[in-house]
Amino acid sequence: MYYYILNPVSGGGRINKIQDRLKSKLKELGIAGEFVKSIGEGDVTKLTAIGIRKGYKTIVAVGGNGTINEVINGVGKSGVAVGIIPIGDKNELAKSLGIPDWQTACNILAARKIETLDIGRVGKSYFITSVDIGFEAEMAEQKPAETSLIHKTLYYKKALSWSSKFKPQKATLNLNDEYMVDTDFFNIKITNSLVSNRKKEETKSMLNILVTGKMSHLNSLKYIVNPDSLKQEKKPDLSLFRTKRVVINTLKHAPVAVDGKVLYKTPVLCEISDRKLKIIVARKKGPIKPAREAAKTK
Repeated sequence: MYYYILNPVSGGGRINKIQDRLKSKLKELGIAGEFVKSIGEGDVTKLTAIGIRKGYKTIVAVGGNGTINEVINGVGKSGVAVGIIPIGDKNELAKSLGIPDWQTACNILAARKIETLDIGRVGKSYFITSVDIGFEAEMAEQKPAETSLIHKTLYYKKALSWSSKFKPQKATLNLNDEYMVDTDFFNIKITNSLVSNRKKEETKSMLNILVTGKMSHLNSLKYIVNPDSLKQEKKPDLSLFRTKRVVINTLKHAPVAVDGKVLYKTPVLCEISDRKLKIIVARKKGPIKPAREAAKTK
């Protein structure tokens, strides 16, 4: 059976509105299991350990990136499989694994296609989506727990104000103890190449390090709305490095956000871990249509 860990605050408490439909769908697919809810900081990791001790072979994170990250850190080297039912606003990992919504996620769990991925490590924490240093980490540190429209509006209003005042910082990147790079940065984003580039049939895990340098106020506003939009621009100062290991030091201590949650300050070591993660993914690689959209096209 499956062990489902629900984060009741994900997506502004949306799980509480769909919980009955979710359980009914899982029962219909024959993958009903035990449901538990987190009630505080660090609960998800503890609940994951409890599920493993009970003998469950599949732990399912029902929530956003933060919930998924806690599950990943809780499974350790147990060898259990991890499933995802995305609920929160930001679910980059779920989308990269071909899981656009909770309805589709249920079908994917039932199909149970498992891939084994290398995961990254920063400090004492494991990550699978991204690590941010700079502007995005500053934003994550200020992000409100509530995700209602009014809270989002206030948050982005503050972010627009920060962008005009935020000054690029200086950093030194030590790549594999072989190369040293000195740079000014607006944001440094570190991702796992096997996760972020699943459609490209990559076979070797590397860290992708995207350094966004100095940018105009207009581009900083675009970055707030959609960071990926700048990849198509010609003007922003973007640099990409690929490595297995990097030590990042900054002139001033800067916050380090791991899968959207600030956990550390620079300097920090980030590397591909020797730990493997079993994770349930869509049979078709890359983003797929949400269940509701797919139904409309039939």
